[in-house]
Amino acid sequence: MKYLTATVAFFLAAQLLAQQSLSVSVAEAQDYAVTHAYTVQNNSLEVEKARKLYLENIGRGLPQVSANGNYTYNLERQSFIADLGSGQLGLLQIGAPYSALGTVAAEQLIFDGSYIVALLASQVLKENALNDLEKSRIEIRDQVARAYHLVLVSRRTAEIIAEDLKFLQQSFEETKKLFENGFVEEQDKDQLELLLSNLLNNQDYIQKQEEVALMLLKIRMGLSLETALTLTDDIDGLMVFTEEGTSILSTPFAVENHIDYRSILTQERGQTLNLRNENMQYLPKIKAFYNLNYNVNNMDSWVFTGEQGQDRLDVRWQALGVSLSVPILTGGTRVARVQQAQLALQQVVVAKQQVQDNLKLAYAQAKAEYEYALNTYKTQRRNVEIAKNIRDKTLRKYQEGLATSLELTQAENQYQESLRNAINTSNQVLDKKVNLEKVLGKYND
Repeated sequence: MKYLTATVAFFLAAQLLAQQSLSVSVAEAQDYAVTHAYTVQNNSLEVEKARKLYLENIGRGLPQVSANGNYTYNLERQSFIADLGSGQLGLLQIGAPYSALGTVAAEQLIFDGSYIVALLASQVLKENALNDLEKSRIEIRDQVARAYHLVLVSRRTAEIIAEDLKFLQQSFEETKKLFENGFVEEQDKDQLELLLSNLLNNQDYIQKQEEVALMLLKIRMGLSLETALTLTDDIDGLMVFTEEGTSILSTPFAVENHIDYRSILTQERGQTLNLRNENMQYLPKIKAFYNLNYNVNNMDSWVFTGEQGQDRLDVRWQALGVSLSVPILTGGTRVARVQQAQLALQQVVVAKQQVQDNLKLAYAQAKAEYEYALNTYKTQRRNVEIAKNIRDKTLRKYQEGLATSLELTQAENQYQESLRNAINTSNQVLDKKVNLEKVLGKYND
């Protein structure tokens, strides 16, 4: 039993550990998020609500049956004046002290134009909910990719700072020994010590930034913050893939693929149905109905006892028919409502053209920004090589006594700035690519 218990505990612990750790690439993080992200889950529930509403509207056209019953004790029965046969007037009571009435009513819709439109409108509402769901998935893919990139940039920056700290620490130790032996001035040592202190502060800041970026990524993915998340992609690999995959710049743009345009088309169909529904108010409504009533009257409180015709009297009646409702005069309200619906439809048509133009502009802007970011990154990468060569040459001169500590500090700061610019532009390239892919519909379901 002890062995069995230990084995079960081991497997449960292993399963719990597996549930609390996850390794993902950018694409895998996006795929995980489109199922688990909070906004996506909420919009998925909206889709289910729209489906249930469609079923509710279908039910309006199916047979409707209801049953009612009541029990009555007439504290004081109604009376009316009658000739009692002696030429004198008297009061005659109506009904029995106790009665029970049961009614069964059935109704079937035969024709109602609004019912047909309501079914079509429910379909449009469900389509609109699906559009919102897809849009939330597109947005979460975009947000996850940007958060993923931010984590990688923070880590790459931390690596660069660590390398520079190693370099500066070595230079500082060498300068310190030279100062102690009287070969350099104290100012040279202090300059390097100041630069080293600033880098240590930057290292602490970037480590905290990486932690925050990782928390943001977990939230975007719908993960618990306690989950151990491992990123399998690195920024250098993503940049190589991005530079080689520039064919996206020649991908044609189709406005019909964008979720915003498809959403406005759904709104147009919905407003068209609203106009049709207002026109349907001119048509009659036809329903079939059937009623069954059973009334029990008794002198005793237990109405179902007694002999018929003596203390008890049962009455039953039925009705079967068709009801017709025809609107004739409504004071002009129907005409006004139709006109309002027509104007609302015209507004959607104008909005559709505006969305179409805005999307074309968004594509042109996204393409230009991505292309510019790529060119900037190539320039910054070249600047890093130049700044590193300058820094290395200045260091050799400093070691040979041909350069001052101020010149070395300036060269090092220039190199650090070029590295930061290269990392920032690489992040911009990745984010601009994501934006262009989103505009082109690459993230559509």
